Amino acid sequence: MIVNGLFLNQPWRTSAASCPLAMRFVRRVHYLMFLYAMAIYYVMAREDSRMYMTKHPRLLARLAGLCYVCIIVLALFAYRYVRGQLMVPGDIAQTANNILAHERLYRLSLAAGVVVVMCNLPVGLVFYELLKVVNRLLALLALLFLLVAETLEASNLLIHIQPLLTLTLREVQGAFAADQKLALARMSNRLFPVAFSVSLSFFGVFCFLVGCLILKAKFFPKILGVLMVLAGLCYLIDNFAGLLALPSPPFVARVPLVAESSLALWLLIVGVNEEKWREQANAIPGA
Repeated sequence: MIVNGLFLNQPWRTSAASCPLAMRFVRRVHYLMFLYAMAIYYVMAREDSRMYMTKHPRLLARLAGLCYVCIIVLALFAYRYVRGQLMVPGDIAQTANNILAHERLYRLSLAAGVVVVMCNLPVGLVFYELLKVVNRLLALLALLFLLVAETLEASNLLIHIQPLLTLTLREVQGAFAADQKLALARMSNRLFPVAFSVSLSFFGVFCFLVGCLILKAKFFPKILGVLMVLAGLCYLIDNFAGLLALPSPPFVARVPLVAESSLALWLLIVGVNEEKWREQANAIPGA
């Protein structure tokens, strides 16, 4: 989720195509968001008044760090490298030729995107488990924003694969002329960064909340909290600038990369200070 700079200065910032796919996309997202909300309400209703605490916070942190590193590497590959190599702004014909000529690579980017979403879910759960000793409600809110962000990102992967299907499916070949197929592929390419920007907006709130919790935690360096707060703000500035067709400062694309990479490596190599984590956990009434 650190690839917000990929879509800077793209044509969608000044114009966007409308299509029926957008409505189906929104309906799917609303349905999944409802399911997530019901699941979280059920968990909260069933949770015992005595808060459960993990016995291995450092191990959990390192597992989260491993997943986070995988997220960064695969996201850069799928969304920056592959799309950067194959998508030619303003030339859908060349873009279509590139996708057809490198179909395996394009499908590999789809698979990488799926793994990114899958890895983000345990990362969010571990953050909740570690940071609920700071503020349980705020940690739960951060988890909820991450779930919405990943629902949107997973749905957006369907838009990512649509240009390839439009250009290769036999049914489409016989139903549309060549220029019509290119128009459909172009529509999907324009919609993808818009939907991606929406998902990153929710992810930006997640980063901001995690940063605030880290600042209040005794078991993480404060600098990581500052970096994550800045990353969240940069995500929001960049993506809302895109949605409103406004220019975005160039530095906002770099801050999340530095912040999330720093946090991921810290979690993987150091983990958390277990003694201070247990001290803060034991200070909670009923813990």
